[in-house]
Amino acid sequence: MPQRLLLFCLLLFPFLAQAQLTIVNPTDRPVNLALGFYVEKGLWKGWNTKGWFALAPHDSTTLLPEGIAGGSFYYYGRVTGCDQRYEGAYALTLHQTDAFAVSNATSPTPLTLNKGVEQAGFVKVTSQTRTYRLLLPFINCTQQGKRTGDWQVYLDRDKEEVSKVDQAMYVRHITYQMGQPAGLVRDYYKTSNNLHWEGKLLSEHPLLMQGTCTTYDEGGRKKEEAVYAQGKITGPLKRWDATGKEQLVKKTLRTVRIISPQQGYLFSYFNPGASRTVVPIRLPANTVSWYYEFAAFRDKAQLEAAQHQFQLFAQLSTLADQSGITSFAINALTKPPGGNICNVYLLADSKQCDLFRGKQTFNYVREGTRDNLTSAVVPVGSSLGQEVALGLYNPDNMYGIHYALEVVAVVEE
Repeated sequence: MPQRLLLFCLLLFPFLAQAQLTIVNPTDRPVNLALGFYVEKGLWKGWNTKGWFALAPHDSTTLLPEGIAGGSFYYYGRVTGCDQRYEGAYALTLHQTDAFAVSNATSPTPLTLNKGVEQAGFVKVTSQTRTYRLLLPFINCTQQGKRTGDWQVYLDRDKEEVSKVDQAMYVRHITYQMGQPAGLVRDYYKTSNNLHWEGKLLSEHPLLMQGTCTTYDEGGRKKEEAVYAQGKITGPLKRWDATGKEQLVKKTLRTVRIISPQQGYLFSYFNPGASRTVVPIRLPANTVSWYYEFAAFRDKAQLEAAQHQFQLFAQLSTLADQSGITSFAINALTKPPGGNICNVYLLADSKQCDLFRGKQTFNYVREGTRDNLTSAVVPVGSSLGQEVALGLYNPDNMYGIHYALEVVAVVEE
């Protein structure tokens, strides 16, 4: 009989061992978990809550050794160092900081030895069996609103971030430090989970790649490999076709007219009307450099005659075709005539634009800024990003001025 009893217990043991709840923490941060569960018999029969259960990063813990009762369970979690929590719509009682045990947890008058308990929103999980393995949802963590730690970001076909999974074509795995990308970034095809792109990013807005970056097709074959510095290709660019054969790649330059030659008028300081204006400039992606041509006159007829001599777009197009935009070539660009002075400031963001308009103290970028300018062709680099502006100011106290302006970008392909 003892041998039969032992054999029965051994046969029954696997089924008893399986009657339990296993919770897995997929994040790179510790999680403290509170659990809501049903007790089937005894003094504490009914819905109970208990906490806190500590889960180490990428670790698991086993709870409810007698199995899941009542057809469901509930959980609430705090992620160490994150603004986010695991929380839902089902109100159960807990203590936010201390270890606790609560009976009759769905009632406004629960039974507990803890003081300072309160209701919080738990997440409900329904189970058809007494055994369940819960993989906690991955948390995109922020600290004081800044992205931090490991993130999974959904991107559409244009690599723009989207909030819904069904809008995504790619999933980006990225690590942040104080809101900035850190380390290697990998983008995966959402449907196949195969690697699409890997490399380093200095920033996402604007997108600035750094070092060796590689793109793959969905079958895992290399499509492109390039070396970047501050978002610009500085090393060899390699491309492969669908058969894996390397293709010959040649970089070319082209010009893009951002602002066609246009005229404006600035009043003098002591006359009614604006003595300042802001001209916004949006540069294309892969802009290598950009230029503005400027002239100012008190007399409108003189300005119109000067504007007819604007040659910036044509001259830059010729140089771009020859891929020969050197310092010597820039110095050879023909500037139009000018007669009266205007101050031109390069403004890096909208805040400085507002300060400039409001005649308050503002900051400007020395490159691209010119005081007492009558006419010029001014070269500007592209390190400021794609959204910049020119602030024009008439410093004369008595006379207004007419001005003409053209803006052209040189883009690398």
